Amino acid sequence: MEAFVSLWSADPLALGVAVRQVEDLVDGFHIDVFDGHNVPDLLFGPDLVAALHGFTTARIEVHLNVTDPDYWIDRFAEAGASIITVQSGPCRDVPTVLEHIRARGCEAGLGIELHEPTAIAARLLPLASRLLLLGTPIGVRGQQLDPSAPARVRELVALRARVGGEVTRRPPIAVDGGIRRHTVPVLAAAGADGIIPGSLVFGANDPRGALAEIAALTAGVPVPAESAFWIMQAPA
Repeated sequence: MEAFVSLWSADPLALGVAVRQVEDLVDGFHIDVFDGHNVPDLLFGPDLVAALHGFTTARIEVHLNVTDPDYWIDRFAEAGASIITVQSGPCRDVPTVLEHIRARGCEAGLGIELHEPTAIAARLLPLASRLLLLGTPIGVRGQQLDPSAPARVRELVALRARVGGEVTRRPPIAVDGGIRRHTVPVLAAAGADGIIPGSLVFGANDPRGALAEIAALTAGVPVPAESAFWIMQAPA
């Protein structure tokens, strides 16, 4: 299972240290972008992505939680984003926005919020390089995984099998929000291809050990119940 680790949960005064600590173990870094409108907070911008792109070879996913995603695509593509993910709600025309992302040489991610039926992905599968299922409300940290998330993952897996075309071209399904030690294997069993861990990694005493245990959990390897790696230093 892929792990794109969210830098929202890292120490903002030591982002470079956090990146160096785990960059060889992650599949990429997840950058949430908030504009104070679509989400009532301000978070991260193109300058950070450009600095990160010049600092690490890890892939960078930019998650646009903004009122006009199409406006920001060029800026973040030029900054070095590997994947740009949008939700359908703020987009005037979702297929056009996904095509814009692809035209800039980035993978196009489609975010699916809690209130949206998974069926909205059906007509967009040919344009989406990645499906990002939101397991909690956007813009709020520390929430528990919504109980419907595993079933929604299974719905997307079934939808992808029906209309996704060749297996090699079917977009992977990742879950963002509510990623905890006990939810990781549940999501893996439901068919998720990836997760976006945040505090599970950067709130642990040993972030590298936490990533190793995530890999073990998704591979079905037994993990000691009292492992010191899961003693959290920050709120979940």
